Amino acid sequence: MPNITVYTASAGCGKTEKIADLYTELISEKKVLPQRIVAITYTEKAARELRSRIISKAKQNNIDIMTISKIQSSHIQTIHSFCIYLLRFYWMKAGVDANFKIVPELYSFYYKFLDDYFSLLPDVLDRIEAERFFIEEYFHLIEGLINEYSNYKKYTDRSEFVDKQIYEIFQHIEDMTQKEFLKEITYDLVLEKTYQLLNIPEVKKDVNSKFEYLIVDEFQDSNFLQKSIFENLCENIIYVGDKKQSIYRFQGAEPDVFDHALESCNSVVELNVNYRTNSELGRKIDAISQILFGDAYKPIDYYHRQDGFLKLIEIVSQAKDDRLLNEAYFVAKTIKDMVQSGYEISVAGKPKRKVRYSDFAILSRRINNIAGIYKKVFKEHQIPIEINFKRELLQESEILPLMGFLSVLESPDKKSGYIKLLANPVFKKDRFELLFSNVDEICSFMPKDLKNFIDRARNHLYIRKLSEIVKDFDDLFDYSSRIFNIFGKEAYENVMLFYDLLEESGSFSQDEFESFMISQNEKLQFGKSLSDACILMSIHSAKGLSFPVVFLAGLGESTQVFLERSPKLRGGYDNFSRAYVIAPRWDEQNYEKVKAYAKDQDKQELKRLFYVAITRAMAGLFVIKSSAETIKKRKGGGSRTFADEVAFSEMVKKAEEIGIEYEKVEFVRDENLKDVYGDIGNTVIKQNLSFPDVVLHDRFENRFRYLSPTHIMDFMNCKALFAFKYIMGLPVFDNENTEPGLSQNAKLLGTTVHRVLELTALDNLGSLNQNIALAMAENDFEDENLVKTLVYNFFEGSFIKSIKDRVIKEESEMPFYLKLSDQIIYGIIDKIYHLPDRVYLIDFKTNLHFDQNKFAMYIPQLFLYTKAMLEREPQKYVSSSICWLREGRMFEYKMEDRHLKDIMRTVEEIRSIRTKRDVLNLIECSTGKKECAGCDFEFYCKDEQNLTLVRKKLE
Repeated sequence: MPNITVYTASAGCGKTEKIADLYTELISEKKVLPQRIVAITYTEKAARELRSRIISKAKQNNIDIMTISKIQSSHIQTIHSFCIYLLRFYWMKAGVDANFKIVPELYSFYYKFLDDYFSLLPDVLDRIEAERFFIEEYFHLIEGLINEYSNYKKYTDRSEFVDKQIYEIFQHIEDMTQKEFLKEITYDLVLEKTYQLLNIPEVKKDVNSKFEYLIVDEFQDSNFLQKSIFENLCENIIYVGDKKQSIYRFQGAEPDVFDHALESCNSVVELNVNYRTNSELGRKIDAISQILFGDAYKPIDYYHRQDGFLKLIEIVSQAKDDRLLNEAYFVAKTIKDMVQSGYEISVAGKPKRKVRYSDFAILSRRINNIAGIYKKVFKEHQIPIEINFKRELLQESEILPLMGFLSVLESPDKKSGYIKLLANPVFKKDRFELLFSNVDEICSFMPKDLKNFIDRARNHLYIRKLSEIVKDFDDLFDYSSRIFNIFGKEAYENVMLFYDLLEESGSFSQDEFESFMISQNEKLQFGKSLSDACILMSIHSAKGLSFPVVFLAGLGESTQVFLERSPKLRGGYDNFSRAYVIAPRWDEQNYEKVKAYAKDQDKQELKRLFYVAITRAMAGLFVIKSSAETIKKRKGGGSRTFADEVAFSEMVKKAEEIGIEYEKVEFVRDENLKDVYGDIGNTVIKQNLSFPDVVLHDRFENRFRYLSPTHIMDFMNCKALFAFKYIMGLPVFDNENTEPGLSQNAKLLGTTVHRVLELTALDNLGSLNQNIALAMAENDFEDENLVKTLVYNFFEGSFIKSIKDRVIKEESEMPFYLKLSDQIIYGIIDKIYHLPDRVYLIDFKTNLHFDQNKFAMYIPQLFLYTKAMLEREPQKYVSSSICWLREGRMFEYKMEDRHLKDIMRTVEEIRSIRTKRDVLNLIECSTGKKECAGCDFEFYCKDEQNLTLVRKKLE
C-alpha cells in the first residue's frame, strides 16, 4: 500500500498553487528529479496551467535552468496522455498495437462480440419483452449492455450484478478484448488497458522504479479504475481535491472515491483560506452553501477583506417561449447599465475600479440552447460577447447531421459520417441498420437527390468554402425549416448559429472548422477574453476559473432527461453498500431500486454543480431563475427545475437573514412585436427523395489522403524518419540524447515569434512592442531580448522597407488546400503580402541559422506555396521566400518544372506504402547511412536492439 496524503481544499483555496509548491519542494528539498515525478490533471488546459505555475515557482525558488528545462518535458499531463505514454512504451505486454489510434467510440467492436455471443441464444433473450419488433429490442438490449459494461469497468471490483447471466456476458466481452491485439481504442479502453498492464508484476516493478512521486490534481473527478491505476504507479501519492466540486459523473467520476481515499490515507491536510472571493461575498456564498449541503459544509476564511454583492433574481414571463429570451435581455441590460454607470468593484484585494465588459461571465448548465439567443440580444445592446462552445454545439442532435454531411464529403469510406447524416428525424434511417451495414449498403439507403448533391459538392471540396456548400445543402433540403418543425425554436437557433460560425471560420475543410472552434475556446482558456468582451460558457467549462462578476443563468430549466424507452439495464452506485449495482429491466423490483440510486446521485451532483458555479465569482454574483406564468405544475409536482433541486425557494426565504438582495422582475409581452419564426412552420419541403442506383467510390485508398509540405520534405530527407513518425507513430523516449527541454524551448521561441509576426501589421508597426509583450505572456516565454532581436531583424530589414508603402493587403497563418492530380496537399503560409502587381509569401525560421544547403530542403514547401497562390492569384507574380530571422536574411525561390516532378514522384512513393513490408523497406534503405546527422528518432535506428524490435513488429 503506498504512502498517501490527501489535501482537501474548498473552491478558491489555492489547490494549483499548493501543487506547484509541493512539486518544487520535492525537487529542491528532497532532491527528486523532475522525470521521477508524475503530475496528473484532467484537462489539457489544466496541464498547461499547472506546468506554467510550477516553472514560475521554480524560478522564484532559484532552481537552476537545466532542472527547469527538465520540468518542461516531465510528466505534467492528463491521465489519458500519461496512460497512452505507458501503453506505447509497453505496447507488447499491453496487447495493443504500438501505433494504436484513439477513436471516439468502438460500438461496432463490442457489437461484434455480443452478436457472436447471442448467436448461442442464451436464456436472457427470452426475457426481453416484445413491446416492439424483437430485432429492435435486441439492439436496445445490446446498447444497454455496452453502456453498462463501460460503467462497470470504471468500478473495478466494486460492482454487483442482480442477474448472473448479465455478469457472464460482461465476462465474455472482457475475454474478447483480451484476445484482440487492438489497433483502435477508446479513451475508456486506454484506462482499462493501463490498469491491466500495471497488474503485471514485472511491469509494475519497472514502472515503480521509474517514478517516485505522483501528484493528482482535482482528485474528486476520479473513478475507482483511475484510483487503482494511481496506486500502482509509485510509493508516494498526493491527492488534491474537493468532493463538493465533483461534477463529472457523466464521464464516470464517482465522489465516493474521495471518501475512500480519506479513509485509507496516511494523512489529511486541509486548505481553508480562500484567495479568490471578496470576504463579503464569500460569507453569503457560505450561507447558501450551508442550505445546499447542511452541516457537512464548513465555512472558510477569506483572505481579501473587501465588499461583494449577491443577488437572487426571479424573472417571470407571460409565455414559455419568452423565458430564455427575457433572461438574456435582463442580463444584457444589467451589464450595460453597470458599465455605463461606472459601477465600481474591487478584485483580488486591489483598489476599486470601474467595471468593464470583460469582467462579466454568464454561466449555465447548458449553453447550446441559449448561445444564439445571447449572441443576438447582446448584439442588439452593442455588448461584445465571446462564447465558449467547446465541442458541445457540434454534438447537439440538430447539428450532428450537418457534421455527418461534412464528414461524408471528405471521408466517403467512413461509416460514422453516414450514420450521423442519416440516423435522425430529418432523414429517418435506423441507426442500428446502418451500424450493421457496410458503406456500399448505406449508400443504397441514401435518398437519390441527397447522394447526387454530395457527389457534386465533393467536386468543389477545398475550392469552395464549407459555409457555401452547407448553404446550398440547406436551400436544397430546407434543413433549417425541418429542424424548426421537428425540434422547435431553440434547435433552429442552434442551426443558425452553426451557419454563422461556419461562415466566420472561412473554413475549406472539417478539420479546419473544428480547429477554428477549438481556437475560439483557447482564447478563453484562462477565463479571460483577449478583448473587452463578456464571456458565455457552461458551468463545466468554467470549473477552475474565476470571474469578477458572474451571472448564473438557466435555473428555470428542467432537469428531467427524456428517454424514448427505459434502458434494458440500469446501473447506480449504492452509497450504503458502496457498490455499483447493475439490474436488468425484467427484474422490476431491483431495477426500480437502482433507478432510485441514480436519481439521488443526479440530485446531489446538481448541488455540487451549483456550488461550482457560485464559487467562480470574485466580487459579484447574480443567481437567476426564470419561469413562465403559463407553466402549470402537473399532478405529482411535474418536472423539477435546476432551481428546485438546489432549494432556490429556501434561499429566497432566508435572503434577508443571510443579507443578500432579492428581486422579482416581470416581463410583459409586447403584442406588436413580430415573431421572426412566424412563417417557418408553414414551409413546404421542396424535394421528393428517392434512392440511388450506383455508388461513387473514394479515389483515395490509403492513409495519406492529405499530405503537407512537411510530410514531403521529411520523406525526401529520410524515409526511416517518415516511417517512424507518420506511419508507426513511435514516441521519442531517449530524453538525454534528444534534449527535449532545449527542443521545447526552441518550439516555444518559434511559437512566440510567429505570434508576434501574426499580430503585427505593416500599417501599425507602432504596436510591435505591445505585440511582443502579449505573445510572451500568452506563451510564458521570458527572453524578451531574443524575441526582439528576431522580429526587429525582419521588420527593420531592407525587404520590409522596400514594400511597406506598396502593400494593399496582408495575411497571416493562411491555410491552403491544393490538388495535385488526385492528391490533396494542405499547409499554412506564415505571411503573405499583397502588392498591386505581385504577392510575397514568406516562411519564417526562428531557431536555424542561414545555410545555403538547408535552403534546398525547403524547395518542395516553397514550390507548393507558390503553386497554391498562383491558383488563387493567377494574374500576379508570386514570390516565395525563406526568412532566417537569426540573421534577417531572405532567400527567394525560383519555380522549376523539375521540382514538380520531384514532388509528384515523392507523392507516388508515399501513396504506394500499403503493407508492413513496404514500411520495413523504407526503414532498411535509410538506416546505417554515414551521412545521417541524427534526429529525434535515432533512438530506434542507431540502436540495434531497438531496431530489432521495430523489425519484429513489421515482419
